[in-house]
Amino acid sequence: MISLQDKADCCGCNACGDICPKGAISFKTDDEGFWYPEVDAASCVECGLCEKVCPVISQADFIRRYDTPAVYAAYAKDEAIRIDSTSGGIHSVLAETMFDREAFIGGAVYNEDHTVSQIITDDRERLPEIRSSKYLQSDAASVYKAVARRLKEGRQVFFCGTPCQVQALYKFLGKEYDNLITADFLCRGVNSPKVFLSYMDMLEKRYSSKATAVKFKSKEKGWHNFSVRVSFENGKVYCRDRWHDLFFIGYLQYNNFVRPSCYKCPFKCFPQKSDITLADFWGIEKLDPSMDQDRGTSMVMVNSDKGAALFGAIKDDIVWKEFTQEEAAAGNPAMNHSLKSRFSTREAFFADLDRLPFDKVALKYFPNGNGHPKLNKIMRIPGQICNRVSELGLSLPAWATFIRYNFFSRKVKKGMRAPLINLKHTVIQLDEGSELILKNRLRVGEKQVRKSRLETRILLEKGATMRVDKPFTIYAGSYVRVIEGGTLILRGKGFINENVQITCGDTIEIGEGCFIGRDVVIRSYDAHRIKKEGYAVSAPIHIGNHVWIGQGATILKGVTIGDGAVIAAGAIVTKDVPARSIAAGVPARIVEEDIDWE
Repeated sequence: MISLQDKADCCGCNACGDICPKGAISFKTDDEGFWYPEVDAASCVECGLCEKVCPVISQADFIRRYDTPAVYAAYAKDEAIRIDSTSGGIHSVLAETMFDREAFIGGAVYNEDHTVSQIITDDRERLPEIRSSKYLQSDAASVYKAVARRLKEGRQVFFCGTPCQVQALYKFLGKEYDNLITADFLCRGVNSPKVFLSYMDMLEKRYSSKATAVKFKSKEKGWHNFSVRVSFENGKVYCRDRWHDLFFIGYLQYNNFVRPSCYKCPFKCFPQKSDITLADFWGIEKLDPSMDQDRGTSMVMVNSDKGAALFGAIKDDIVWKEFTQEEAAAGNPAMNHSLKSRFSTREAFFADLDRLPFDKVALKYFPNGNGHPKLNKIMRIPGQICNRVSELGLSLPAWATFIRYNFFSRKVKKGMRAPLINLKHTVIQLDEGSELILKNRLRVGEKQVRKSRLETRILLEKGATMRVDKPFTIYAGSYVRVIEGGTLILRGKGFINENVQITCGDTIEIGEGCFIGRDVVIRSYDAHRIKKEGYAVSAPIHIGNHVWIGQGATILKGVTIGDGAVIAAGAIVTKDVPARSIAAGVPARIVEEDIDWE
């Protein structure tokens, strides 16, 4: 039986009500306007289904998705759809494709009473209702049963909801369906319906008319300066940008009135369970100005083969370019982080909402919220400086290294602003003719124990090259040496743990998503020569993608390790290791094949 001790442990997905075979669960709205399950003990048969379906108690771990999503910036070629959408109109293009396949589409719609509900429909005419973000919690009661019914009938379903609703759907279904494709979005938090109703009541009294349409993220003033637009029966229109609309100020600048569970959202982890994750691609103008015309650009994260197939089906109808997850995350903090409230008087805020109009409450609790984006950008600079101070401390050598190699060294080729984050006790030496090519972020000297003084060293000898394609981390105590004329390539999205030694003569290539344990040695260079005909002091090492190298292993010159392989702790690898196999022992031999790891 569902029994809440802390409201933060309920995301309000409504799945427990749908799964209950006795209809013993109803939903009661609290003083903040959020609903929570209430069990009729007399009707409950203690079957436990309500707890099994709850995505907060346990997530849908039987749903497998890509470890690392493919990430795209994209927008619809149909300008009308793009302008009418929250970001770039990709959801609508996906939905149109699914309608062409006679699928049912699930999404959120406004109701006449200014609440929001999840629906599932095969009526293409309802797509404009589903389009665009709603920014308050949607009631999903009965939608899970409706989706299950259509799936069992053999119909295709394209369901879009919050990450918690998508997880709840999979928990409700209990398995993956080939005829189901899901989409979620980078959720910043769902707002209180009670707050929104108070806001709408304020506007209807101000305009002396009932509101007939609400458009969050209207682009009349541009995508970057998006607005709330509300139309009224008397023909009048309210339109205020994000910096001056009271609802947006409370939500976006003060984080005042989202559901309690959103402050510690358990669904920020990756991989996501949806097939596709959508969002605004904030920051795209810095990565690729050609993808930003201030009319909306979507971020699309493809999480599965089904998602990839559907996204592939719409590519002729959209403009798209691929980026990395790290590049996308830079402008989208909601990807990895929950909100933090900026005020501690939540109870008083909701109490005042019961007796005062919304504008009076807003004036009391967030009077200084509105601001100009350029001013906000300036105000973020101290925070960025604080982050660097936190990482580099007050160490003059650390700051000197940071400034030198990020801004003044001609030996560093940069693909982004300030790509090198060198923590304290990091020493870097770039000899004559060497090149450090940083296409993305490189963190050097990462510490597991904050006060550790382990020295981390990078030495590029004369004419040597080290290249980092995607974000990569080198932990404290490691020593990376590239011999004269050698080339080290780090494909990124991985790390080398503490005390790793890499000695690179000739070439070493480490693929994407590799995890390299403590005390590992990777040497493509012998240093001393054996007097033997045909002997080579150096030979390339190629390590594929998604390779796990255990603690204390040694990888010697001339070795190729295939994608997805695992090298056991303490192994000495002298011969090639096939993809998706485990190598162990001294010298290493193959002990298992056709493996997967995460």
